[in-house]
Amino acid sequence: MATAHLPIQKYKYYEHNGEPGCQGLDEVNRMFRNFWDPTAYWMCDKQGTRARFLRCPKSQLYSEELGRCVHYTEWRWTDPKEPPSRPQS
Repeated sequence: MATAHLPIQKYKYYEHNGEPGCQGLDEVNRMFRNFWDPTAYWMCDKQGTRARFLRCPKSQLYSEELGRCVHYTEWRWTDPKEPPSRPQS
C-alpha cells in the first residue's frame, strides 16, 4: 500500500485576531484580515471608532493579498500582516 508524504506546515500562532485600531486615516474604508478566521475580516468605517467584524459570503474566504473575499478554491494562505494600529484596551 502506497502512502503519500505530505509536508508539515507550521503556522505562527498570533496572540490577537488582527483587529485594527482604526486610529489613522490610512485605515478608514479599508478591509483587514482576521488572523483567526479566514471567512471573516475587519472594516474601519471611521477614524477613532472600533472596527466592524464582517463575514465573507458563503463559500468565500478573505484574501489579504487581493483585499477582498474570493471563492475558497481561489484562496491561498499568506502570512498575516499586522495592521497599522491596534485597538486601545
